[in-house]
Amino acid sequence: MKNIALTGGWTGGHIFPLLSLYNYLKDESDLSFVWFWDEDGLEAKVAEEHHIAFEHIPSGKIRRYFDLRNFYEPIKNISGILWAIYYILSLKIDIIFSKWWYVSLPLCIAWFLLRKKIYIHESDSVWGLANKIIGKIATKIFYTFPNEKIDSEKHIFVWQILNSDLIENIDKVGELEENEKLEVLVIAGSQGSTKIFEQVSTIVNNLIDINFTIILWEKNLHFRNDFEKCSNVKLYDFANQKELGEIYKKTDIAITRAWATTLWELYFFGIHSIIIPLEWSAQNHQEHNALYFKENFGSDVLNENSQLNLEIFR
Repeated sequence: MKNIALTGGWTGGHIFPLLSLYNYLKDESDLSFVWFWDEDGLEAKVAEEHHIAFEHIPSGKIRRYFDLRNFYEPIKNISGILWAIYYILSLKIDIIFSKWWYVSLPLCIAWFLLRKKIYIHESDSVWGLANKIIGKIATKIFYTFPNEKIDSEKHIFVWQILNSDLIENIDKVGELEENEKLEVLVIAGSQGSTKIFEQVSTIVNNLIDINFTIILWEKNLHFRNDFEKCSNVKLYDFANQKELGEIYKKTDIAITRAWATTLWELYFFGIHSIIIPLEWSAQNHQEHNALYFKENFGSDVLNENSQLNLEIFR
């Protein structure tokens, strides 16, 4: 029996690839899983829904700017390392698979101190700080985007990890009947997407020859009243992976942020993307993700500070 630790989260783009990996391996009789992350987040909810053991690890965010929290939050990482060592030994963990974000750091340091295998997956075209540090001690690093480090030994190019629920019957997409109207999906994510929903809400009523599917996610539910009035809008507060796969099958064009997971999902379903990168993303990774898709797959890229209500359907 091999015991595998999963760690990663903060956004769905990093939670769902971990869930995808679990879904592919969960039926293996010689594998067991435990998810490590901060408490009271979406990660704990997803783990509970899929019957994955969950343990809370204390951790402190690393900020590359002056903040009073920088004086005491690193102490959380020290306690996180100690707790991780305890869990590794008591649960007999063999391998850790890490996605992203600061909670991963104390866990992976503990794994390294105990000489356990560390595998990480970097979703974006630009590394996050935690993955930059963990990458130096990782056993193997898997990449979504091609880059100069790939050597097929430690640095391995694998594209995106897609959920089996999401891509069920994806091979039949080409057999579907053509849509009577243009089907546009707005999938901007939960964080920092207010500008997009504000702009889209001003135009949907004037585009009655287009059907819109809009997924609000947790932080944008206050837009529900605006979109419910529109007869050409199908509205979701949240969509699980199976629901999202069905939505993708009928979508022609998607208006999206530059979250790597979403971009690759749209690509695999053959959906043209209009990408509006989040201006203040760490290391400007969304801009880099968007430019990669523009150069390689012909995606459109818009500036979030432009008049989106005019630019989107120009």
